[in-house]
Amino acid sequence: MIDLQTLPAPNVVEVLSFESILAAGKADFAERMRPHLPAIDDILALESDPVVKLLESHAFSELLIRARINDAARAHLLAFAAGSDLDQLAALFGVSRMAGETDERLRARLQSKIAALGAHGTRQHYEFHAMTATPLVRAAHASQSAPGVVLVMVWVTDQAQAEAARAAVYAALAADEVRTLGVRLLVQVAVPLAIDITARIARTASAPTNLMAQLRERLAAAFAGMNVMADSVARSYVTTVLHVEGVHAVDYPLSNTPAALTPLAVGQYPVLGTVHLIDAGAA
Repeated sequence: MIDLQTLPAPNVVEVLSFESILAAGKADFAERMRPHLPAIDDILALESDPVVKLLESHAFSELLIRARINDAARAHLLAFAAGSDLDQLAALFGVSRMAGETDERLRARLQSKIAALGAHGTRQHYEFHAMTATPLVRAAHASQSAPGVVLVMVWVTDQAQAEAARAAVYAALAADEVRTLGVRLLVQVAVPLAIDITARIARTASAPTNLMAQLRERLAAAFAGMNVMADSVARSYVTTVLHVEGVHAVDYPLSNTPAALTPLAVGQYPVLGTVHLIDAGAA
């Protein structure tokens, strides 16, 4: 599936600037008034002049209107639609939000559904129905483990209910209207692979005193938001998460914590392991 985060910014969404709108309004007004009021440029240079305040009010209203147009444009794009706007997009493809389902998960299911429309038996076909079977499935990955055999690995959010989730997915995929004839179906629960991190952090002079705590929270949130199976986790991704305002440099004293590239086998998903952040002081 296409990573929606890698798509370029849509042209339909305008970059907004109050100053640019105000400058354009002043220029247009000055051009219209100059034959009748030669001193108009001097007047518009006065911040307290009533005409300037009126133009500022107009520019702010124009900014709000353009922002609303941007919001309306985003609501029709899968990468940006959220809440009820995303529900409306999903309804076009016969997909409805499950109880408690987040926008991110619904967006992933919807992508699988769209990709699966071509035919039964595609990878996305199995993954969509696996994720739709139960909210306990955070992500799914289908592969052909052998000729005539489809293996569906499911990432279950609650290991205590892993078997119930596996059974629900198998039942959904084995249904007459879903299962592809002549294919042996296997459903298994994926296992976590802990990614340990030891990083040395050089701070800037203006770094907050709780920087290390903030970085730990960012790492936890980043790994909690992953939907990766049968892929890899790059050290550069960890660096990106850690390299925020207040951080001068990030390096790793141990070559394998994390490794430059940690491969994930089929049926593995990444979780945050032991985190050791070394404060190297201000640069």
